[in-house]
Amino acid sequence: MEGAGPVGGAGSAVRSRYGAWAMQVQVNPTNVTETVAVIGSALLGLIVLAGHWKDLRGRLFGTLCLALATWKAFDFAHPLVTTEAWVDAVSWALGALCVALAVHFFALYSLEDKKGLFRLLYGFAFPASAVFMAAAIVGVLPSSNTWKAIFGVYLLLASTLIVALMAWDYHRQRDREHLLALLGAAFVTLGACLQVADIIWDLWGLRFQTYGMLAFEVCFAYDILVAGFLRAKEEHLRALEELGLRERRLQEAEAKFRKMLDNSYDVIFTVDREGNILAINTDAEEVLGFPVQRVLGRGYLDFLDPQEMERAFSALARGLGGEKIRFFEVTLRRPDGKPVILSITGTRLYTEKEAALVIARDVTQSREMELELMRRNALLEEANRRLSELDRLKTELVGIVGHELRSPLTVINSYASALKDHWDRLDEERKLSCIDHVLRECQRLNRMVENVLDMSRIESDQVFLNRQRGDLVSVLREVTDSMSLAAGSRVVHLVTSVRRLEMEADWDKVRQVLINLLDNAFRFNPPDAPVVVTGDVQDREVVVRVKDRGPGIPPQDRERFFDKFTRSKAEGVEGGLGLGLYIVRTYVEAHGGRVWVEDEEGMGAVLAFSLPLEGKGIPGSGRP
Repeated sequence: MEGAGPVGGAGSAVRSRYGAWAMQVQVNPTNVTETVAVIGSALLGLIVLAGHWKDLRGRLFGTLCLALATWKAFDFAHPLVTTEAWVDAVSWALGALCVALAVHFFALYSLEDKKGLFRLLYGFAFPASAVFMAAAIVGVLPSSNTWKAIFGVYLLLASTLIVALMAWDYHRQRDREHLLALLGAAFVTLGACLQVADIIWDLWGLRFQTYGMLAFEVCFAYDILVAGFLRAKEEHLRALEELGLRERRLQEAEAKFRKMLDNSYDVIFTVDREGNILAINTDAEEVLGFPVQRVLGRGYLDFLDPQEMERAFSALARGLGGEKIRFFEVTLRRPDGKPVILSITGTRLYTEKEAALVIARDVTQSREMELELMRRNALLEEANRRLSELDRLKTELVGIVGHELRSPLTVINSYASALKDHWDRLDEERKLSCIDHVLRECQRLNRMVENVLDMSRIESDQVFLNRQRGDLVSVLREVTDSMSLAAGSRVVHLVTSVRRLEMEADWDKVRQVLINLLDNAFRFNPPDAPVVVTGDVQDREVVVRVKDRGPGIPPQDRERFFDKFTRSKAEGVEGGLGLGLYIVRTYVEAHGGRVWVEDEEGMGAVLAFSLPLEGKGIPGSGRP
C-alpha cells in the first residue's frame, strides 16, 4: 500500500498538516487508480452482498471487498481534522482485518469439502489478525518497527499460504475458473509483498499494490458473479431437468398404478361423504355387470338391495369417521338379476375433502362353496348320526330278536315235543289244538322275520312302491278275515261307509300295514272283546281305524309310539320286536298318508292311518 501508516512515514507527515472532520480526496493523475479502486471495490462488495447474500462465499467476498475499499480510502485520503495516531491505528487495524478475511475466503474457496483443514487455517488467520488489530488500536503497531516487521512476516506467510491453496486447487481442478482464482491470489500476494517493501523501505512511489487488489477483485468478481450466475443457471436447468424427470416418473408410476388397478379382480373405488362414487377401476364392469361410466357420480347405495342400504350407510359413516372397515359383506343385484356378495374393506383418505377408499371383493362363489360345504358337512353329520343309530339299533335288535324269537320257539318246541312223546295218548281234539298252537307261533315267527326284513329295506332306502289299481274295501275284508281265522278265538268287526273304494296303492304294503295294526291290537285286546276296523272317506282321503279294548296308550308315549323298537310296558301284554308300528308309519308315509293315535280314555286305543284318495267310493256299507 502507499502513503503513511502501513505504507510508510511520508504519508503520515503529509496527513498531519491537515485538520477537518471530513476526508478531502484530491483527484489528480497520481491517485486516479486509487480512487477507482476504492469506489470499484465498494460497489463490487455491495453488489455481491446484495446478490449473493445466501451464499457464504459471496458474503465473505463482499465483506472483503468493502474492507479493502475502506483500507484503501484511509491509505491515500488526506484527513483534515484528526490525529496521526488515529488514522494510522484504523489503517493498520483494517489491514490486519483484510488479511484475516482474505485467508478465510481463500481457505473456504479451496477447502470447503475439507472441514478439518479449513478450521485449522481459520484458527491461524483470525487470532493473529485480532492480535495485530489490538496492537494497531493501542498504537503499538504504527509506532514500532519491530511490530511492523512481525506484521510483514505474517503478511508474507498469509500471502504464501493463499498462493499455495489456490495452486493446489488449480492442480486438482484444472479449469479456467480456478486459473483465474490462482491469478487473483497471485495479484493479492504481489500487492502484499509490495506492501511489506513499502513498510520496510518506505517506497512512496510503489503503487502496484492497488493494481494487485484490482486484479484480484476482477478475477474473483468473474468467479463470484459471472461464473456464479452460470452455476446458478446450470443448477436451475438441472433442477428443471430433475423436475421433468420426477414428473415423468410420477406419470409412469401413475400409469403403472392405474394399470394395476384396472387389471385387479377386485372392485376399487373412492366415495365422498354422500356415498357418490368419485373414481373406479375399469375391470369393475365384470363384477358389477354394467359399464363403470354408469357408476361414476352416483351413490353406491343405489346398487344395493334395499335391506342392505342402512347397513352400508352406517359402515360408510364409520369409515369416514376414521374407523377401518374390514370384511363387511353386502349383496349387490346385477342388471341380470344375479346377486353378487361383496366383501368390503374401507379406509378414510386424508384429503381436503372427506372421501373413503373402498376395496370390494366378489366372494359369491366362496360363499356358495361355504354353504355347499356346510350342507355336505350336515349330510355327513347326519350320515354319521344314522350310522351310529344303526349300530345302536343293530345291537338292540340282536338283543330283542334273540329274546322275542325264543318265546314262539319255546311254544313250538313244547307242543311238538308233546305230540311226539304223547301222540298215542292224546285224543284228536288235543292233537289239533297242539298243531294250531304250533301254526300260530310259526305265523308269529314269520311276521317277526318279515318285519325285520322290512326294517332292513327301510333303513337302506330300498322301499319302492308298486302301485296298482284295486279295491281297498276288498283288501280290508281279506286281511280281517285271514287274521280273524289265524287268531283262533279273536273276533274282528269290519265297518265301512262304502261297498267299494278303488284307488292306486302298493297292496302288498297296505296288507302289511293292516296285519301289523291287527297284530298289535290282538296283543292289547282282551280275548273276549272284538277288534273293530273302520273305513271312511274324508276330505279326498280314506281313513282306516283299528280300535281295541286294551289299557290304552299313555299320553307321554304317543309321540314316539310309531318309532323303532317302541314296545308297550303294560303288564300281561305279549311282547314284540317293536318294529310293526314303525313299518306301518313308513309304508303309509311312502303313500303320502299319515298315522296317528286316537285314545278313548278307559276304552282302549285307536290307531288310525290315512291314504290319499284318487278313486271314487261306491256308497253303501260292508260287514264281515
